[in-house]
Amino acid sequence: MNFARAAQMIATLGALSLLAACSGGGFQSLSSVADNSGQSTGGTNDGQSTPTPAPTPSAYDKLDMEGYVSGGAYDSNFAVKLDKENDALIVNLPIPAGPFSNIYVDVPNLKGAKIKTYYDANNKPQVAISVPLKHVLRGVSTLPSSKLPNGNALPAMPSGEAPSLAFGLNANSENKVYLYIGVNAVGLYIENSYIPQYIGITLPIKNKAQTKILGYFTIVPKSGNFSGGLFTSFPLPNDIAKIIDDHLSGIIH
Repeated sequence: MNFARAAQMIATLGALSLLAACSGGGFQSLSSVADNSGQSTGGTNDGQSTPTPAPTPSAYDKLDMEGYVSGGAYDSNFAVKLDKENDALIVNLPIPAGPFSNIYVDVPNLKGAKIKTYYDANNKPQVAISVPLKHVLRGVSTLPSSKLPNGNALPAMPSGEAPSLAFGLNANSENKVYLYIGVNAVGLYIENSYIPQYIGITLPIKNKAQTKILGYFTIVPKSGNFSGGLFTSFPLPNDIAKIIDDHLSGIIH
């Protein structure tokens, strides 16, 4: 990867994230990215009419894709969610340390994608990106393909590299974010100088019932002049990708 070009991209997009106005439409589910309530109440039947039966959930409706880190220092941190209302995948990472800036903006060069920083229910800073599912399934051929900033292969991602974008969360932040989008695979990396050397580990990301692995969370140690960071990867299995593709094609309503 051309690091001079990457640095220029980061600086430019960092300025964009500071200057861009926050949009009021779309990406609304990030106001409660890990809301587990999901409960609704139905009306009552007074005996004078027959209630309309609820529609049968489709295979897309039944997809269980809300995941949390399983184990380690970041145990139970929210990691991923299928935003079925907006046909998007929300990918989330904790922000390890450094200054925090509230941002909620469109992602440049990736139509429909948005990025947001926020504090979770435990007052821990987080960054989340919403990526339209059409990009997740088909990849983004217009972006340059790259590996981690230190040159290592992307952990638990097909081929070890993917088309990517880089962002600065604020002008002087220690935190830089890299989004990777391959075919049926998404990765998110946050670079941070507070991650020490020799502390590298990969942990599963599991659904709430802890019965299914949805992806992987990796602590990337500092290496030479390169900062360490946190990386999440979500390679979609073929059967899940097929269900999502059918839904987007209108086969599943």
